[in-house]
Amino acid sequence: MKSRRSHVYRYRRCGALAALAAFVLGFLPFPTNGSESPGRTHDRQPIARGGAVEKHCNQCHGENGHSETPDIPSIAGFSMLATMDLLDTYRMGLRTARTVKLPDGTETNMVEVAESLSEKDELEVVIYFANQEWRPHPQTFDAELARRGDLVHEEKCERCHYDGGRDPESDLPLSAGQWREYLEAEFENFDSGRRAMSDKMKEKYDTLSAADKQAIIELYVSAGNY
Repeated sequence: MKSRRSHVYRYRRCGALAALAAFVLGFLPFPTNGSESPGRTHDRQPIARGGAVEKHCNQCHGENGHSETPDIPSIAGFSMLATMDLLDTYRMGLRTARTVKLPDGTETNMVEVAESLSEKDELEVVIYFANQEWRPHPQTFDAELARRGDLVHEEKCERCHYDGGRDPESDLPLSAGQWREYLEAEFENFDSGRRAMSDKMKEKYDTLSAADKQAIIELYVSAGNY
């Protein structure tokens, strides 16, 4: 019952924040990659990268959400709902968070970050990263294994993770072009139960062999460019 109530809360909260974001975006221009959105000419100041993004995100996830650290994911281009949902999974204990040492020597983790964000901070963060460009990380990969992964993905994953994990409209984290090290760690977290899955995902995931999982990772690492 606790898990079910948590999911209900999460999606109600996401809906409320998304509605607020839509209201804000309807009245304020939002610059994408430094330029104003086409056709929007308002006198008000745009919502842009501010204190919350600088303070809580860039030190780990990189400038504009493009990670330079192979065990930390890029988050640029994630939809607002995808980022909201990720934050809530940490708040609700649905996934574990490892400790990361920051350049200034202090330590933090995603649970601490998620719990420290006000709704205003979270709104700033999710709008900002939704308006950044997703850039796959160039990595070496096995093209034959990636092609096999595409077949497995089409059967088991495509219904939710659109276009081989490349489409932000799935409202799920973008996987195509993520760091290999991060992807492998997340699959291990799914296997061990350190990261919870929805019932629908678990039903599909439990049918995957170890070889299937490695093939899907290879597909993601290739960013579909095999």
